[in-house]
Amino acid sequence: MANLLISIFVFAVMAVAGSMFVYWQYRKVLREAKNYERGLKMVPLLVHLPPATSDIEAGGRDERDVTEEGISQAQVMYNIISSTATKGFKSKIYGQRHIAFEITAHKGLIHYYVVVPVGMIDLIKQAFAAAYPSARLEEVEEHNVFSRVGKISGTIGGELTLKKEYSYPIATFQESKRDAMRAILNALSSLSGEDGAAIQILIRPAPEGWSKNALAHAARIRKNKGKKGSGAGLVLKDVVAALWKAPEAKEVKPEDKQLSTIEQALVEAIEDKTKHPGYETLLRVIASSNTASRSQVILKNIVAAFSLFDAPGKNGFKLNISRNIEEFVTSFIFRFFPQELTKNVLNSVELATIFHLPDQKNIPTSQVERQAIKQVDGPSQIMSGGLLLGYNVFRGVKKEIRLADGDRRRHTYMIGQTGTGKTGFLENLALQDMLDGKGFAFVDPHGDAVERLLGMVPKERVEDVIYFSPGNMEYPIGLNLFEFDQPEQKDLLIQEAIAMLYKLYDPGHTGIIGPRYEHWFRNAALTIMSDPAGSTFIDIPQVFNDDDFAKLKLKYVTDNTVLDFWNKEMAQTSDYHKSEILGWFVSKFGAFLSNQMMRNIIGQTKSGFNLRHIMDNKKILLVNLAKGMTGELNSQLLGMIFVTKFQTAAMSRSDTPEDQRVDFSLYVDEFQNFATESFQTILSEARKFRLNLILANQFMTQLTDQMREAIIGNVGTIIAGRVGTTDAEQLQKRFQPVFDAEDLTKLPNFESITTVMINNVPSAPFSMSLMPPLGTPNPQLAEALKRLSFAKYGRRRQQVEEEIFARLGAGDRAREERQRARVASQHRFGGLEASGTWPSSTLPSSGGAGSSFLDEWLAKRQQKPSPVAQPTQQPGATDQLATATPPAGQRDGVKETNGDDLLTTTTPKSVPADDKKDQSSADLIKDKPHQHTRPHSEGIVAVDDNSKAADQGGSLNQTQSVDSDNKPAEKAGELTIKRQI
Repeated sequence: MANLLISIFVFAVMAVAGSMFVYWQYRKVLREAKNYERGLKMVPLLVHLPPATSDIEAGGRDERDVTEEGISQAQVMYNIISSTATKGFKSKIYGQRHIAFEITAHKGLIHYYVVVPVGMIDLIKQAFAAAYPSARLEEVEEHNVFSRVGKISGTIGGELTLKKEYSYPIATFQESKRDAMRAILNALSSLSGEDGAAIQILIRPAPEGWSKNALAHAARIRKNKGKKGSGAGLVLKDVVAALWKAPEAKEVKPEDKQLSTIEQALVEAIEDKTKHPGYETLLRVIASSNTASRSQVILKNIVAAFSLFDAPGKNGFKLNISRNIEEFVTSFIFRFFPQELTKNVLNSVELATIFHLPDQKNIPTSQVERQAIKQVDGPSQIMSGGLLLGYNVFRGVKKEIRLADGDRRRHTYMIGQTGTGKTGFLENLALQDMLDGKGFAFVDPHGDAVERLLGMVPKERVEDVIYFSPGNMEYPIGLNLFEFDQPEQKDLLIQEAIAMLYKLYDPGHTGIIGPRYEHWFRNAALTIMSDPAGSTFIDIPQVFNDDDFAKLKLKYVTDNTVLDFWNKEMAQTSDYHKSEILGWFVSKFGAFLSNQMMRNIIGQTKSGFNLRHIMDNKKILLVNLAKGMTGELNSQLLGMIFVTKFQTAAMSRSDTPEDQRVDFSLYVDEFQNFATESFQTILSEARKFRLNLILANQFMTQLTDQMREAIIGNVGTIIAGRVGTTDAEQLQKRFQPVFDAEDLTKLPNFESITTVMINNVPSAPFSMSLMPPLGTPNPQLAEALKRLSFAKYGRRRQQVEEEIFARLGAGDRAREERQRARVASQHRFGGLEASGTWPSSTLPSSGGAGSSFLDEWLAKRQQKPSPVAQPTQQPGATDQLATATPPAGQRDGVKETNGDDLLTTTTPKSVPADDKKDQSSADLIKDKPHQHTRPHSEGIVAVDDNSKAADQGGSLNQTQSVDSDNKPAEKAGELTIKRQI
């Protein structure tokens, strides 16, 4: 019976043992299959290191304390990963899922990767975000560090395992105060372009019993006080002693013996290790090069860096070189982590010391790439409509950033160095406005953006486009600074004209212009602007150069202050002092009077288009002020005139209820060239007039202090590209505490830091990527639209020049009339007047004592007014955008005699004006015949390409130069007109 029981017991034991063997073998097969499956389903994520601006601020602390704080960030990540441990039958069969941390060096660059199972991607991203908020994970293709030349023969690798059992901890930064990551990066940075190396750290949550085993080991050390040996050795000694001890032997209690300091520290280190989550760890190192010897050197250098993890008396790493390199490479590629390997268990502190993201102080090489920009999440509000500014990308989520129409009224400003995408940004916004049927003007000092926009005009908006370019000299489009709709606008225009002169000639207010210049300019401008026929900026010098011209303008002046200026101040100024000041005053206009292109644009009394009409009717005005075509000075002046005219047009909307005012956007690139006080006024007041500014420039130091404060204080939406340190310090107040000055100086091209208006409330700062150029321009369309604009809004060059010289020569004609009167008096009375000259007089009196030259002169004019050229009504004047055609009537024939603008003018002839009838856009695009002049035996004959002579000479064949004061008719550097009488 006993034998039967023994047999049954033995059979049962064998059956259980056999079952366990079969179970273990079956589980092994299942785990191997699962290992392959898990390896194939892992996704590599490239870790974009946080920008340098995300590093922990030292703030005067010890650098080691700062590094320790940075490493502790990684502990947060590992603590979160420990939550991925699963329980249940499957986990017992297949084991825990693992993830891989890798540092690779290949082709001269060092990258960080985390490779995770598909189902754990979101969790790992959250863990990284918790530890490193500015780090970014990007799904990429599998990376390859193997040499194409050396292949498998040039590859060597092995596993780093713990020297002792896992209960003993390795050296952490808290103990050594050395960041081993710096040594590892130094070793990887020594690779050449053809070398490759990688460090692979596979981890998975350790079984629950690992901490109990470690604590039991610490207890055994305490029990065997002073005894040397490992934990297993101590246990073996206890077992042997128990077997050899006699049953009756009594245990002799040894004298109490305290642990040594080293032993006590060892026990505390083991116990401390169990306080943190543990991970089964498999650490592989591989090197690949063209030759095996070079690979051995690389591997040796990397392993040497891991010696920094050796803790004396505790634990460290040793390298086990793989003898089957093909099997090892396969395990490396598929990231196999056999479940039966439990030799290495490291806690989160130890892992954080081995693998963490370094800060800038601990990166010894430029081969480690970091993010240039800190990615910050954009507004949470849903933006479904409005102007698309760009995209916010944060942790793989991309969302549109839009600006609503109501928020655009608080204006938009972009700043950035050359090449950061400012012009492209403005171009994209303007194109959206064009496609959405909105009105806007684009002032471009380079010309490229408006040329592209002109080639992308949709068919339905062709009639809305107005293209202004000074480069077309055959059909100049007028732009009169002194043109106004209401008399109240005169003061604003004059003040802006003075501001323009300061901007051009005296930006530092050093006295080149000064109060006296302002005084002269203001009174001269008020004088000529009193003429209902109109006047221009270039008429001002003529008021001082030609007394008769001034007299013709003064008869319309009703302002006593202006009359006092001429009657008292100027009349009492000696000729010597006048001549001293006149050159200084008039010299500021020489650049525009002597420049034919500018004279024909700003010298027209009637602008080619009406900006108020453009704003109210949603037109598109594209202004090409390319400096290479116009010159920097001319480009600045024209740009400032446009800004001033837009301000005046916007302010004139006060006659329209605010809710009926149409939104209109003014885009100005490199606006510092045109920045006057108008911009400050528009920024603070134009919102209610629905004029929305969208500005861009390179440096804030290009602006005045007042302008900078106006932008920072009044602009609602600010987009900042990369800027210099000075600008960054000024701008950071709008972006703190999320971004600082260093963030602003390290932005890559086409990336920005932005704050936008959302429902009239500024958003928190965030990162935004600018859009690439939208649309493809059509050069043929652009050329056709140019010709259309010149035909509709320009005038023939000859007509413009005739009008300008006729207006500026009004004083000459007055002298001619006086000379004729003298000749007639001689014939009537048989002799000359007693004086032989025109009686001296003064200007109209404003009520002061005494009489003067102009009082008598005006009295004579009232008794017998001399003929004065009256302004003629131009056809189509009722339409604000109609073509400014030359008036029909008397014209002086003009012929250019040389390049110095020395002109000879015949007696006024009857020249029929060109009659611009209503034409279709297609007709207007066609070339127009040019009118030329040719010499005639008795004067100038105006000839049209398709017509006969407009006039058949004149009856006078004698030429006589006449000046009322018998002074030379020509002065160097001044415009001189000779008349034939």
